[in-house]
Amino acid sequence: MGVSVRAWIAFIALVVMAGSAAGQTGSRHFSGEVTSRAPRVSFQIQIEAGQVVTLTTASDELDTVLALNGPNGRQLAMNDDAQPGVLTSRIVQVARETGNYTAIVSGYNGARGQFDLDVSFGAGGDLSSEARVLHEENVTLNRQRPEARYPVDLSAGDIFVATTLALTPNLDTTLTLLDSSGTIVATNDDRGDGTLNSQIIYQAAAAGHYELVAGTYNSAGAGQFALSLALDPRAHAPFNFAAVEGVEIARHEGSLSATQPALEFPVRLEAGQTLYALSEATSGDLDTVLTLSDPDGFPVAINDDRGDGSLNSAFAYTATAAGAYTLELSRYQASNNSGNFRLVLSLVDRSVATELQAIADNSITLTGTEQIIETPNFRVHYTLEGRDATTEAYARATADELEVVLREQVERLGWAAPVRDSDGRYRAYIGQANGNMGYTKPVEMVFDNRNTENVRERAAARAVLVIDNDFRGMGKKAPPESLMRATATHEFNHVVQFGYDSLEGLNWLYEATASWTETVTVGADQDATDYVETDYASPETCWTTNQPGFNYAQWTLLQSLADVYGDRFIVRIWENAVQYDGFETMSRALEGVGTTIPEALKRWRVQNFARDYELAPHFARTVHRAATISREGTLSPRGRIEQLGANYLALLVRGPRTYSVRGENLELVGLGRRDGRIEVVPLGRSGVFDASQFDDAALMVFNNAIPRAPGECSGVSYSITTSAANGAMAAPAYHFSARYFAPPS
Repeated sequence: MGVSVRAWIAFIALVVMAGSAAGQTGSRHFSGEVTSRAPRVSFQIQIEAGQVVTLTTASDELDTVLALNGPNGRQLAMNDDAQPGVLTSRIVQVARETGNYTAIVSGYNGARGQFDLDVSFGAGGDLSSEARVLHEENVTLNRQRPEARYPVDLSAGDIFVATTLALTPNLDTTLTLLDSSGTIVATNDDRGDGTLNSQIIYQAAAAGHYELVAGTYNSAGAGQFALSLALDPRAHAPFNFAAVEGVEIARHEGSLSATQPALEFPVRLEAGQTLYALSEATSGDLDTVLTLSDPDGFPVAINDDRGDGSLNSAFAYTATAAGAYTLELSRYQASNNSGNFRLVLSLVDRSVATELQAIADNSITLTGTEQIIETPNFRVHYTLEGRDATTEAYARATADELEVVLREQVERLGWAAPVRDSDGRYRAYIGQANGNMGYTKPVEMVFDNRNTENVRERAAARAVLVIDNDFRGMGKKAPPESLMRATATHEFNHVVQFGYDSLEGLNWLYEATASWTETVTVGADQDATDYVETDYASPETCWTTNQPGFNYAQWTLLQSLADVYGDRFIVRIWENAVQYDGFETMSRALEGVGTTIPEALKRWRVQNFARDYELAPHFARTVHRAATISREGTLSPRGRIEQLGANYLALLVRGPRTYSVRGENLELVGLGRRDGRIEVVPLGRSGVFDASQFDDAALMVFNNAIPRAPGECSGVSYSITTSAANGAMAAPAYHFSARYFAPPS
């Protein structure tokens, strides 16, 4: 269920809460059931003027609709889906007056079933009971108002917490804290919980005047979000990287930009010495990356964002051998950032490296007392308390399933075993996955995976995984145990992937491979077929597009390759990722079997049309039909076809015809169903096809161009000319089974 949002939203003045008011930070939980006799279920909630209140439904039985009425009985807000594709509902509201408010839950289109309603107060929903709210506000940003600024006075030792909560779907917020001189002391884009919300936690070293700047990523967003500014003595302040003591050995200043994206600095180290490298942006929006290479040219340390809410970088590395090392300072390549920098190199005690690694290892915490289940290969952390609470039975089932997943992926499919923790196990957590079914997080860059013989990786990482504790509110029909199995194999495959390459430029490969792995390891418990609809609805969209969801949906490409070259071929792609990057990772694997990216992608687009997959009965739709050709002449369908995308046109013209395409890098493929098969007739730029020989017939228009880089997609418009045939139709080049075929819709 999609949501349409206007590009620009007019500014609306809202009631704000300022000064030193203390906001309610508790939460409330309600349960109810929508029935034929009670189609609307109401709950009374006392709210103080100025409070930010968040109401969220969760149900595995119905698509909820949530409304909030004010003390006067008038409706203040209504929400169906909290975000596209999610059937839970959410309302965030700033109360204009103190009083008794009414939350009303009903079912979309008359749906019935049980539900839960959670109510929390404050935009900073994870503040402790000792927090003091300084300011809460609903903020609207647009082209005329791209940012909002707020003065903040802090005393020495104060822990300041600023949090955003997007009210407009897909709004990507940013937060930046400046000191009295205008220097950036903390900044955050995504807070790391799977959302696009932002959070800064900053402990002031000295009293002073600060300014918080709230905006959107690249100042390109428009919409509304709730903002919370608070002091919380129980908040966990990030590590103070600037306070590390050591002996300075070098200091460099300069600038990075598109014309000067990286600089190298020589560093001489003795065995056992610990180098501490600290880079900070001193102007602009520079996002630094630090990489240290050993005397043989292999990377041994790397850091992008050091974890204190800024875009600055830092690492500590203890040299294993003496020699001339090389430190590269570069800018983050995925955005057009630039500015001045300061780079400080120091020799420090080796305990600094141990401390920084401990911070990364302990970055996932649970809300209650941690319990641990140890299996031969896994250490599973869980709790029976708080929002992360689960049950002993669920935790044990998860631990057992992870052992099964390990055997399936490493022993049967042939993946290299990923990097283990120091205790020889893999680490997993059960808890709230922040709206996701699970996620995987690299915690240490080890560069070389010792589990692979005769291979020296350049970006292997050790990782931990998280599996959701209950899967509530995700709109999934499968039971939690089934979703747990799908998530366990999906997330463990990410752990496997990081053992090959945690910095692969063909970013599409991560989610596509993990989704494909579900289908070949957990049988009926797989969840990947739910994703296919995204790609089938927009087949003209570029392979490797950055649009959300396509990386999950396009796991069918890997299945298409596995159908021809075997499941082991998917492992071979990742083996190439160790040495190559980006499109070369895929092209090298395909060269090994005598084909190319365009040829493999064209075959995949035909297979999607045929729906020739074992799991096709679970697909929600057929490929989208762009147009219909019913007579001779020229047809110019609306829309454009991006690189390695396709359009499908139904053919109603009877008898042989010559079909010609006009448009850069485009080619035609004739598709026809007869005798239980989809027959494939390549036509090139122009060729003869006879639709009357088939029960169903179509033309596929394929863009055979490869993007300049993964995700850099653009489209081309086209026209098809249908004319009298100049010869006979060629014999089909190959075919697919039509057992699950249905005409494009």
